[in-house]
Amino acid sequence: MDKLVFTCGDVNGIGPEIVIKALNKISNTYKKSQYYFLVPENVFERIKGVIKPNFEYALADEKSVSYSDSKVTIVLQKPVRLKIGQASKESGTASYKSLKASYDLLKKGIADAVITAPVSKTAFNYAGLRFPGQTELFAHWSKTVNYIMTFLSRKLNVALFSIHIPLRRVSGLLREEVLENKLYLAHRMLKSDLGISDPKIAVLGLNPHAGEGGIIGTEEYEVISPVLKRIRRNVKVEGPFSADAFFAKRKYKEYDLTFGMYHDQVLIPFKHINAGKGINFTAGLPIIRTSPDHGVAYDIAWKGIADHSSIIEAVKYAGLLVRNRKKHAPPKS
Repeated sequence: MDKLVFTCGDVNGIGPEIVIKALNKISNTYKKSQYYFLVPENVFERIKGVIKPNFEYALADEKSVSYSDSKVTIVLQKPVRLKIGQASKESGTASYKSLKASYDLLKKGIADAVITAPVSKTAFNYAGLRFPGQTELFAHWSKTVNYIMTFLSRKLNVALFSIHIPLRRVSGLLREEVLENKLYLAHRMLKSDLGISDPKIAVLGLNPHAGEGGIIGTEEYEVISPVLKRIRRNVKVEGPFSADAFFAKRKYKEYDLTFGMYHDQVLIPFKHINAGKGINFTAGLPIIRTSPDHGVAYDIAWKGIADHSSIIEAVKYAGLLVRNRKKHAPPKS
């Protein structure tokens, strides 16, 4: 039985709503799964007035959650002051506590994977949390150095060399050893986590026109091309491609993963192509964490109109990843 834990995300955004909507749909559909929802007590009581739970559930706290055998367990955390529709110090702290509790459940083996609802980086900052996102938090807790943010869907899989950093810093971070490690990690993720036996990876250039032979930039022939040449003996990898032509010609359909150099280079086409059907997965972590591919949506928070399609996809992928990791796990001695 898969045991999946949901975090509440930013409580002033759509996180609590889409989790309840997801549980309404999946709790009676996936019979062999068990779910936990980490949420402040007053948030759960209030969100029930917006979206009524149509599933049976047990209530627990973080100390007693391991004793619950209910299909759905609501793990109640300390109440928080709400400012619906805006980032606040309180919402940043609440989302952090939900994330930390989820990691503890994973480490203890109570849960197999976590589905994280969207958080606000602004709220994190208000709360004094110096992490740019959830990806970096889980990497910090698990002491993981080599990890990559990926976005997965039925139409397109992408991975990012750099994540939540200013564009002016990307070139300085682009070093051969780092790029090589991330590409090997992407290859292992495709095989072990997604079950693709012989994956093929496309790598995009950093500069417009992939540097135009050094006229626009030199990173392609100084860093990217040497790495690709070196690892081709072990990995099916091609590039560096000019990003605009690559997506315009739909070349991504020929590959199992498109590896980009910075956030918007791959996420703009990914979100355009998938229209809310994609998910975020942090590859390289010892734990499994998926997330919807959208933000907190303060403008529609607590109105009952948020689309929960992406978090449903995140649940499906979490189950797939759990099964594949178990399948590829080394035998116990």
